[in-house]
Amino acid sequence: MTLAKRELLSVCEGNTQVYIPTGLGSSAFRPTGGPPSGPCYVRAAVPSRRATLRGATAAVAAVALALAGCGGGSAPKPEASATYTVDTHAAFPARQSLAERVELRLTVRNADTRTIPNVAATIEAGGGPDGTAVQAFGATLTGADLSSHSRPVWIVDAGPIGGDTAFANTWALGPIRPNRARTFVWRVVPVRAGSYTIRYRLTGSTTGRSQLRERNGDAASGALTVYVTSKPPTVRITADGRVVSVPQ
Repeated sequence: MTLAKRELLSVCEGNTQVYIPTGLGSSAFRPTGGPPSGPCYVRAAVPSRRATLRGATAAVAAVALALAGCGGGSAPKPEASATYTVDTHAAFPARQSLAERVELRLTVRNADTRTIPNVAATIEAGGGPDGTAVQAFGATLTGADLSSHSRPVWIVDAGPIGGDTAFANTWALGPIRPNRARTFVWRVVPVRAGSYTIRYRLTGSTTGRSQLRERNGDAASGALTVYVTSKPPTVRITADGRVVSVPQ
């Protein structure tokens, strides 16, 4: 009995082809229903129109879900204008020495019944009557040959923790609930001798829409006059090994 031969093909009519012998004693095999004598072409595997539409619908749904997850569904509400009552306290040594480490502390207590959105402090400093400068803790200089009219009076070693903003002279510490307080602390070192005025402004947000006022109705702002002497500070070493300044 003669057995049919079965082998894999890479083209034409599927992946397999059955060959049946033409007769006994014949050494050649001819495929039954097999490949034509000319070139053979195989149709590309193109998905049906229904499958294509299902894929497109799924892609659109995925994009919509991604936009919704990123907040693309609705725009945030603009900040409403409001005024809050606060109590403030500022502390900064009135007399300082070059290279002496000092602290500026601004404490803001919410005396209102509403939560302050994002308490912010803006620092301006300078010599002379204006007392303002673009650079925080810096002085304004005049001169046509100067590329920058702002020079530092204090070097900031450390600003309020977590308070950096997009503005060079403004820091923000977040919301304050009623009867709660937050304190801004700057650790600075004076590098220019002279008499200077530190001015500060406190607001309820970095946008300026939320204003802060003292109980008497005045704006939450103030000024501190400081004299920096060119004499280096006098220091001493404590029993536990700390180096502290001696008041002059």
